[in-house]
Amino acid sequence: MHRPGFIAYWTITCFIAASALFTLIITSLEPVAAAINGPTQIEVVSDITAMTTTLATSTAAEIPIASELPLSSATPTARETTIPTATYTITQLPTASPTPTTTPPISITASVTPTQTPSTPIPTETPSPTPASAETTPPPSQMAETSVTLYLPVILFNIQPTPPPFVQPIKALFCDSFSSPKGIPDNNASGVSDSIVISDPRQIVDIDVLLDINHTWVGDLNVDLTHVESDATVVLVHRPGRPATNLGCSNDHIKAILDDEISSAVENKCASSPAAISGIYIPNQPLSRFDSASISGRWTLKVSDLSPSATGSLNAWCLVSMISENPEPPKPTPPPPNLPSSAVISGVTGRNQSLPLDCESRSAVDWAKYFGHSIDELNFLHLLPHSDNPDKGFVGSVYGAWGQIPPNAYGIHAEPIAELLRDFGLEAYAHRPLSWDGLRAEIAANRPVIVWIIGSVYNGIPVYYTPSDGLHTIVARYEHTVIVTGYTSSSVYFLNGDTIYTRTVNQFLDSWSALGNMAVTARP
Repeated sequence: MHRPGFIAYWTITCFIAASALFTLIITSLEPVAAAINGPTQIEVVSDITAMTTTLATSTAAEIPIASELPLSSATPTARETTIPTATYTITQLPTASPTPTTTPPISITASVTPTQTPSTPIPTETPSPTPASAETTPPPSQMAETSVTLYLPVILFNIQPTPPPFVQPIKALFCDSFSSPKGIPDNNASGVSDSIVISDPRQIVDIDVLLDINHTWVGDLNVDLTHVESDATVVLVHRPGRPATNLGCSNDHIKAILDDEISSAVENKCASSPAAISGIYIPNQPLSRFDSASISGRWTLKVSDLSPSATGSLNAWCLVSMISENPEPPKPTPPPPNLPSSAVISGVTGRNQSLPLDCESRSAVDWAKYFGHSIDELNFLHLLPHSDNPDKGFVGSVYGAWGQIPPNAYGIHAEPIAELLRDFGLEAYAHRPLSWDGLRAEIAANRPVIVWIIGSVYNGIPVYYTPSDGLHTIVARYEHTVIVTGYTSSSVYFLNGDTIYTRTVNQFLDSWSALGNMAVTARP
């Protein structure tokens, strides 16, 4: 009968396998050695392709187990039983030809030797004589050493480090304004330069440039921006108005922000007021060239006058950047939608606003009415939050004078309006910016859009304002809201109070740009 030896063999084998697989280090076996006692040598040879067990044993594999000894009804007497004990040691076997992808095998050799230990008294009986055989369990003095060689695979794990999480970008404003303006030399390509040095190491997700330049006949001007550390230069403005006219725009001054994500280009702008270039426009060359670089380093703005007889000065300029320690990779630009050349929504009606500065509330309730929700204008106004940040709440008194900027009486921007409309059960989403294609797609789907424009849809000057919470935002004098109801290839239709008006597409886009193409739509 082989059962006692079989049990002893598998007890040792399982214990060795568990220890080797879970730790594979010497220290993991020290507690076992301390607990079991006795001379033991364990040999485990690692082989990644095979798991073979060889048992070299004599009759000592037949180890009596106390519970299987014959029992007797005779009076119990104290006796000694032989119980195997073991200790474990590990040695590292050298390999003949180690390779970079295999680890040296670990050698563990196991031997079991009996130890005489007193046992608790158990009843015994005189066993019946049986013929001697090779399977008879020998006395402890004749028990031989059991040697076990176990082949275990070594599993190599290529553990990749967890990448750091993406960090949401924040808006940072870096400006340089002067106690006295810097003169721009007339008809001199060298121009005037000014630098801003930034020590922040974060990466650029998006970057815009604010320009404040007084100059007659802006068609003479070239403006470029260089990041010295990356040796990259972007032309922001190059003789606007050309080639439509040979000498470029003849009107005066640039009070604008250059931004890749807006709807119309700076090169064809030439307004009569409040400045020749006033609003937010796409630069001559894309600022995205600087994306993913560190914003740290020297940024140099150069303004040149390339034609005689007109003069001017650089008053101030700013870098406005979204920066992050670990930005999310940019999303691919979706293909342009397939839009009809014209679309007009019928059935959009409204009323004139009740108070001097509650145009946003009036537009919101008229917009809601089109979607079947009846909301009182003054009730809506009363429920709006108040803040010195128009992105978070109404700024100032609703009875204040129109045409101011925060912290004076001003009004409110898109996000709080959309949030309150959602509280009334409507689908409403704030955008800044919403693209011209995005606006037309909403109109083509019979969904009017609330937009933030300047006055009666004319040009405005964007101004960066920093409220008490430190979150920079763009504001503009004579901020106003209307509801866009239609478009053609040349015109835009909008509801202002109780009347539908039209403006040219270019004039609408100029006015809409001043607050960054801000809007509320019925779809994300």
